Amino acid sequence: MKGSMRGAVVQAPSPSDPARIEELPIPRPGQGEVLVRVAFAAVNWSDIQKRQGIYPDPVRYPIVLGAEIAGTVEAVGPEVDAAWSGKRVAALCGPRLVGGCAEYVSVPVPYLLPIPRRSPLTDAEWAAIPLATMTAYHLLYTAHELHPGQVVLIHAAAGSVGLALVQLVALAGGVAIGTVGSGSKRELPKEKGAALVIDRSREDFVSVALSFTGGAGVDLAIDSLGAEILPRSFDALCQFGRLINIGEAAGEPDFAVRKKLYERSTSMAGFEVLHAEPGTDRWRRGVEVISAHVAGGDLSVPVDRILPLTEIATAHAALEGRATVGKVLLEVAPPNA
Repeated sequence: MKGSMRGAVVQAPSPSDPARIEELPIPRPGQGEVLVRVAFAAVNWSDIQKRQGIYPDPVRYPIVLGAEIAGTVEAVGPEVDAAWSGKRVAALCGPRLVGGCAEYVSVPVPYLLPIPRRSPLTDAEWAAIPLATMTAYHLLYTAHELHPGQVVLIHAAAGSVGLALVQLVALAGGVAIGTVGSGSKRELPKEKGAALVIDRSREDFVSVALSFTGGAGVDLAIDSLGAEILPRSFDALCQFGRLINIGEAAGEPDFAVRKKLYERSTSMAGFEVLHAEPGTDRWRRGVEVISAHVAGGDLSVPVDRILPLTEIATAHAALEGRATVGKVLLEVAPPNA
């Protein structure tokens, strides 16, 4: 497809400069890819890290931000079934998780989640699904082996990944304990199935978690905050418990990891969702499970707000200010689409 489109571009990383809306050529889908006309793009913490230049993996600038989207397949590339054309899809934006904050994006087929013709969710709500739910699924079933009855401590439980984790733990017969940064964020994780939600601004999450478990501690802690929260999460673990770190939204942690591991013979892991390898049987199983739960109305990621693409700076500021519960979306659909 020829022509131009709008996209949110970061020319070079900066701690303060926002992404700029620029005119770009419409991408051409390569082998094994489809071209998606984007209706909605989700805003994620990884977008902010890439904009600021602190993303943990290498980033090649300039980039178009946007890790996940929902829209309609406009064209298919070589060796792609023509039946994809015209289908509504949600998607992760390929192995670099960029490009979605634009009117069109090319996506490899394994990164697509087909939207059923009859779905309980709108296309906007589907845009909030891929990254949070696939991350949550593989945290629980690839990086860990969740069993019924296990107690899982989930930091930032009112965020998109946190809310997906709460729901999946409850659906599996586990016990979800969430933590939030303010009391105003407690209710939604409770509504989604958390057995307990701890306000870190008023309560010591370690003491409360230990009391809730009768002093035993939790089987798994999932930490996206880092800073001083990460080392303290070890104190909430049971003997032989496991901690998985998925980010440092509150800052870089600095502590003696080895000493913490030996206190209760615990273990620690990092996690990156794409290491679950889209296109493999393991990934396809995750798509099947997530799609079935969404279709059954058991799983959703609440949308906090929807802003136009031109207000991407406002969207980033809301996320950075911890002023959101659930997902922030950008409406990207081209005029008259």
